[in-house]
Amino acid sequence: QWRSGKPDLLVPTAEEHTVPASTMEEDHEFTLATGLTETRWIKAVDVLPGAPSMVREATVRVENGPVLVAWVPGHDAIAAPSGAAFKLPAGATLKLAIRYRKHYLDEQNAVKDRTTVGLYFTDEPVSGREIESLAINGKVGDEGGADPQTFGGSLATAARVLAFRPLVDQTYSSIDVHAVLANGRKVPLLLLRAQRPEWPRRYWLAEPIELPKGAKIEAVATPTTVNPDDIPSPRREKLQIALDYVPQ
Repeated sequence: QWRSGKPDLLVPTAEEHTVPASTMEEDHEFTLATGLTETRWIKAVDVLPGAPSMVREATVRVENGPVLVAWVPGHDAIAAPSGAAFKLPAGATLKLAIRYRKHYLDEQNAVKDRTTVGLYFTDEPVSGREIESLAINGKVGDEGGADPQTFGGSLATAARVLAFRPLVDQTYSSIDVHAVLANGRKVPLLLLRAQRPEWPRRYWLAEPIELPKGAKIEAVATPTTVNPDDIPSPRREKLQIALDYVPQ
């Protein structure tokens, strides 16, 4: 069922996708036509799997545009705070990336899925400005290494920071994200503990944070020493922290 009520627009995959009997785990990307004839604004997005036991992660983004949701089972369709919204132009196409992993009872079976994306609309923000993103990338490290890594980027405009989306290549004991202002002051933004590759979530801030143009965003990622066999999801080839904001 839709945990947050029926969406304003349902966008299913065009057809069923089958994970064959010979395959236990698979990544697949779908292209979804919204059929919109006018620009709409999105406050929240949810995902309804056709095969819940097999759909382990999903990411929905606008083609050549922003990530609308990073979904995992049990995810609530959290609305963007402070009246902020994503812009969805007329005729927009969505990209739905799903990570499939079968339940052990289905190891020898072909399993079919037809997942649906649900869009919740809202009014155009008073400012008329859409949510944008800044992605800062670190270097993919050696699995099991314990040396912290610092990486970052800078804001090209003054911004009201709304959320962060970490995408990690291995398990990290901590990820500390902060802003460094021109006067050297550090502003804490996000602190995560035991962030794992199979948790691709967006973390909305309880209160948006205002940052000036040119503020530097720094992340310090400290890996934890683990046995790679203990991590159920394959390592990703990316270490990235994406910052979602509304330009001011």
